Amino acid sequence: MSQAALLVEDNSSHAELIADELELALEGWTLDQVPTLAEARAKIASRTYDLFVFDFRLPDGDGIELLREVRARGIVTPTIFVTTASSAKLAVDAMKLGADDYLVKEEGYLAVLPYLVQEVLKRRQLASERQLLEERLQRAERAATLGYLASGLAHHINNPLATIRTFLQLLPSNIEDAEFRTKYLEMALAESERIRDLVKDIMRAATVPQQGHEVRRLDELIAHAENGVAGEMQKRAIVLKQRIDAALPAVRVHGEAATCLLLTLLQNAVRFSPEGSEIEIAAHRDAASQRVVVEVRDRGAGVPTENRDKIFEPFFTTAVDGLGMGLFVASRIADLQDIELQLMPTPAHGGAVFRVGFKEEVAEAGEQAPIAAAV
Repeated sequence: MSQAALLVEDNSSHAELIADELELALEGWTLDQVPTLAEARAKIASRTYDLFVFDFRLPDGDGIELLREVRARGIVTPTIFVTTASSAKLAVDAMKLGADDYLVKEEGYLAVLPYLVQEVLKRRQLASERQLLEERLQRAERAATLGYLASGLAHHINNPLATIRTFLQLLPSNIEDAEFRTKYLEMALAESERIRDLVKDIMRAATVPQQGHEVRRLDELIAHAENGVAGEMQKRAIVLKQRIDAALPAVRVHGEAATCLLLTLLQNAVRFSPEGSEIEIAAHRDAASQRVVVEVRDRGAGVPTENRDKIFEPFFTTAVDGLGMGLFVASRIADLQDIELQLMPTPAHGGAVFRVGFKEEVAEAGEQAPIAAAV
């Protein structure tokens, strides 16, 4: 099917002249002409067009109205808006509604029209090609990530499975050996739990919700995350110190995802902190970015320079019993929830500091944003 353009122009003299120029500029195209809004609607409903040229003043309405309608219907056809010099401001309004360019009916405008048409079509083609390249790049990145995850999964699942398989192979000939049964059964259970935890982390990374719209108090999110590490902190005699500014604004988040991110950072801090030490969590409002900033700091050895660019990658860990998924999940949550997550420079006294920036909820003047119930 050949490409087609639609010219909507009620002035027959202008319509004829514009059509002549369009036919020269659009060789091989079909050109339809209508003088009214109603006829334009009927034409657009009957077929797909590759270019619109809309006049402003029409007997039964105007081109702005028509442009608004087609864009509201999701029709993104390249559009050139034609207007008189006295209504040039309307052409600017048309650009705001999604017109690609405009042309003022003044001396010499017909000579400019073919060049403007080619420029608009070229811009659209380049934009389409760029979008296609970006989509291909995204698919390639997803494929690379999938391959990376598959490789990591194979390694982290095959090793525990080897232990479980060995236990099952040796069990028949050692069924009477209580020490063997106890030792290997504990190992098999531990390895099966390791696989379970890995699958759980993979599912968390794969099912991160898109940006949330709950309005939550930050101190409540921190309290929920703290509950998740309370037992391990008590076991290792680690103390959590909080420095949270009073009257912090609420934040707009997905509550469960935000809690998971904070919990992951606290778990990481506990894992790398010496027994009997302390973890610090501080929160304040950053006026410049309009974000509520949380910093989680531990008293461990810190992140070596050579590892700083790797810590958010899946399966990267320096912990003996770690799976390397926690910070990867945290980074996925941050990416999809419009949350800033950074590893800050190592402080003078050591340790690791992670900075999280939540988008604050900005209420209308005189209103207070409703706070979602805690979960």
